[in-house]
Amino acid sequence: MSEPITGGCLCGRIHYRIDKPPRLVCHCHCRLCQLAGGALFITWATFDAPAFHLTAGNPATHESSALGRRHFCADCGTPLMMTMIDDDERIDVTLASLDEPDAFSVQHNIWVGSRRAAAKGFDAELPSHYDEPEG
Repeated sequence: MSEPITGGCLCGRIHYRIDKPPRLVCHCHCRLCQLAGGALFITWATFDAPAFHLTAGNPATHESSALGRRHFCADCGTPLMMTMIDDDERIDVTLASLDEPDAFSVQHNIWVGSRRAAAKGFDAELPSHYDEPEG
């Protein structure tokens, strides 16, 4: 990878840079992602946390479960990242917030027990998991 991965929020107040490619890219169908994103699912790219750098702004944080914190722009509402309370080596970044979201292919559907009927045929050829794959 020669160029860093960059991204940010809708209003432009928050920007980030990532210096390594993602470990994993998944469509998450859990109910928390549906509510947090206002969508049928959120697509996450999992990166090594030390490779992630905020370059402008500071996201707001919401502890959405006993396991994770969601980070978003308090001004425009863009969901940006998720960090795990017990894993500071990993950061999940919303694929849609990347400047080049098509740069990485989605590999899995996760938390499919909560998948909505309207999303059941979407990316059906991908492996599906009731929780998270190793990665």
